[in-house]
Amino acid sequence: MSGFHRARVRRLLARLDALGLDALVTVNLKNVRWLTGYSGTAGACVISPKGNFFFTDFRYASQAKEEVHSMALVIATKPLPEAAAEKLKALRARKIGFEHGDVTVAVMGKMRKSVSGKWIPCDAVEKLRMIKDAAEIAVLEKNFGYLAAVFRDIGEVLRPGRREREAAADLEYRLRLRGGEKAAFDFIIASGPRAALPHGVASGKKMKKGEVVIVDWGWVLNGYHSDNTRTLFLGKPKPKVKEIFDIVLEANERAIAKAAPGVPLKELDAAARDYIEAKGYGKYFGHGTGHGVGLDIHEAPGVSWRSTETAQEGMVFTIEPGIYLPGVGGVRIEDVVHITKTGRRILTRNIPKAAHII
Repeated sequence: MSGFHRARVRRLLARLDALGLDALVTVNLKNVRWLTGYSGTAGACVISPKGNFFFTDFRYASQAKEEVHSMALVIATKPLPEAAAEKLKALRARKIGFEHGDVTVAVMGKMRKSVSGKWIPCDAVEKLRMIKDAAEIAVLEKNFGYLAAVFRDIGEVLRPGRREREAAADLEYRLRLRGGEKAAFDFIIASGPRAALPHGVASGKKMKKGEVVIVDWGWVLNGYHSDNTRTLFLGKPKPKVKEIFDIVLEANERAIAKAAPGVPLKELDAAARDYIEAKGYGKYFGHGTGHGVGLDIHEAPGVSWRSTETAQEGMVFTIEPGIYLPGVGGVRIEDVVHITKTGRRILTRNIPKAAHII
């Protein structure tokens, strides 16, 4: 993996040169991990043409020596942002990029005391993270393989009379036995009328025969998140719910079919949204069609009517249209798409999404 991390640092240096920056300081641990492979909870980086440095404290010294090979290691004796700022001063950096979404006013004040240069808000790392390399795709493929393996036993997990949170705990337990780190988020198990809640986190409600159940789940493996939603039926579905299931499935497929290099992401959103609107359910689909997945469960790029990005080789994002009818129930079907050189690869291809009656 160290070769991939060094390549990412080189990509970032080229980006800083294009932006006219002398250096960048990152304190966002996801960005730090992307650049170095470091998985601890105290870390920062300074990236510059004059040298690249990773900072941590004595608690993580041994771990950092094992994990970080893409830049020089500095064991700091003061708060990491201040240690990084002192290094920037030694490098004589004048135009410095910083993560405005992660640096507090108080921390910025302390860094400015050490370096009086021009501090420029910068999201260069997040932009680069949108394009996954081969190592990242391999981890994501393995992660989604865990989901596919556990999903084969979904009929044992979702049972009438069982509480939603018991089913969620069962899914998490089965995933823990496979490996990885933890749940990507609190699993959504929403049955019956609760399926009309887009983020209906598993509750104490008992699932009943004849109900629809939305399962939204994901896992973390080597820092990378999987994300998937399937809608299932505990017995024969009610006609209205089956109707919206068929509509959402078609919307999902239409958006996926549009996914290819060079296609504006808002067109993928439109492919799903326009179909749902044409069927008369537009007001019941209020969220975006998708989002990026990687070291964060929600990251760039977004797939919505507001999107400004164009699909590029290496992007990984969800396609998850839904219809939610208050008092009745809801349907969401979510797949994860990897944009390839000539089209797309579906990372969730081994998790069945056709109407599934348990």
